[in-house]
Amino acid sequence: MVDKMSPIKKLLLQSFSLIITPMLSLSYVELNQHPQESGGNRLSYNVFPIIMYDSDIGFGFGGKGIVKNLCQKNESFDLILFASTKGEQWYVFTFSIPDFEIRQGKKYDLAFDVIFEFDKYLKSNFFGFGNNSKDNEWQFPLEFARIEANLGHAFTRTIIYEIKTSYNHTSVYGYKMANPLMSPQIPGEGEKQTFYLSSDLRWDTRDSQIHPKGGFNFAFRTDFALKWFGADYRYSRYRLEINQYHQLFSPSHILAARIWGQHIDGVAPYYEQSIIGGSDTARGYKAHRFIDNDMLLASLEYRFKIYKNIGSVLFIDGGRVSSNLTKEILTDWKTNWGWGLRYYLTVLLKIS
Repeated sequence: MVDKMSPIKKLLLQSFSLIITPMLSLSYVELNQHPQESGGNRLSYNVFPIIMYDSDIGFGFGGKGIVKNLCQKNESFDLILFASTKGEQWYVFTFSIPDFEIRQGKKYDLAFDVIFEFDKYLKSNFFGFGNNSKDNEWQFPLEFARIEANLGHAFTRTIIYEIKTSYNHTSVYGYKMANPLMSPQIPGEGEKQTFYLSSDLRWDTRDSQIHPKGGFNFAFRTDFALKWFGADYRYSRYRLEINQYHQLFSPSHILAARIWGQHIDGVAPYYEQSIIGGSDTARGYKAHRFIDNDMLLASLEYRFKIYKNIGSVLFIDGGRVSSNLTKEILTDWKTNWGWGLRYYLTVLLKIS
């Protein structure tokens, strides 16, 4: 079923994306001592703005700051502060040792990450379940808070295994007046908690996690939601994702492809189910546009530089959700295409 909107409006939603994002090209600056005296570690920090436009959240603005090697252990402290004109508030603090980018492509015995995240939408959406759910304009607030801790081990430079635990608190309120589709029978309404034990096995040959120009990532993740520490749900989620990056004419022309499949066993809150719609999946559809237990998604992007640090991206996304993994998952895909602008900002702050 096609969303009920004018062809011009739909074309604009599917084809326009203006994103200004930084490319983390960090330059390390030595302290007032010789490298051998500090173990070869160098302290660096970067601060840069985040500016973007998305039809779901409006114009977004904020900043990101990162400090590396403050304790001379290749660790990083990362902070994001973000807000938008349609009422999103997003705050994230991440501590990693070693830092994500420093450990990429390296063998290591142990890595540790801890993440604190808060995300609030004043205008979230719910359209029901299934691949043919109908569009609507009803919106209501959604608030999400998460703490996550990860332990990882790299058996080789490309084979990585991680175990993770996370605790999520989500509040969906104001929905009874705003959206008649939402009811106490919908999993996830009201205030709910979810506790996860997860494992992640990756075969990762990418040359970067932030801005890959080559390599691939084959990842299989399992999430087990348990009724521990007051959590409300018990279910399992299985996810397979394959990413491939290839240089076409030069390092500034990149072809990126992704295939993502997901299956959920049990009853999960609607916002934790398989979802198509939004900036992470099908960018031409509203956030949380299609929801169900299972999902199959494919994306193809052509990324290239236009002038100096100004780049562009052409993309096509397609996929569908389903109540189960049958042959229907290969039919009736929701597709969209579009283009975007990106500004790769490199900021160097010297340390005196």
